[in-house]
Amino acid sequence: MDPEGLMGAYEEVRELIERRLAEFRSVDRRDVVRLFEELTFCVMTPQSRARAALRAVEELKSTRLLLEGRPEEVAEVLRRNGVRFHNQKARYIVKNRELVRGDRARLTELLGEDVISVRDALVEEVWGFGLKEASHFMRNIGYSGLAVLDRHVLRWMKALGAIEEVPRSLTRRGYIELEQRFIRLAEELGLKPEALDLLLWYASTGEVLK
Repeated sequence: MDPEGLMGAYEEVRELIERRLAEFRSVDRRDVVRLFEELTFCVMTPQSRARAALRAVEELKSTRLLLEGRPEEVAEVLRRNGVRFHNQKARYIVKNRELVRGDRARLTELLGEDVISVRDALVEEVWGFGLKEASHFMRNIGYSGLAVLDRHVLRWMKALGAIEEVPRSLTRRGYIELEQRFIRLAEELGLKPEALDLLLWYASTGEVLK
């Protein structure tokens, strides 16, 4: 699909994308339970389907295991819902509860205004977060101007001529360089980066999720 075809697809789902982004912006960043649900979703998504991660989060919530379950109980829910590396991710989820404990939850303290500083702090303090996962979490709670550089986005960047090859791995410097290319691509298409990401997700999967 060329840029013209991609923008044609955008017109088909513009309203849905705008509605999804409005949902992200409506997240109350003082609601630590809601934040932890989103954080847990983003911990689970690497190398797993987003639908599987969503199912797992919903089951963890409904069974009260999200905030109270032992690592082995959490891991079983992840495994049953098709989340890969379930044991490791369950350990991360349990460790990350420390960020939402107490009257002054550490997670809410990290969520300032400067997006780069917030992302760096999340990478430093959240178990299971790299730049991609931190960007994903921030996008899903209403931050703007970041790229979620997963494999499908990188493949689309190559198809659209923004990069020559899809890198096998990304250093911090490499991620930031490609993020700037992604942001320029979004500008050329007249879209916000977060809207382009959802559009590329739709072009790859046929749905607008998160």
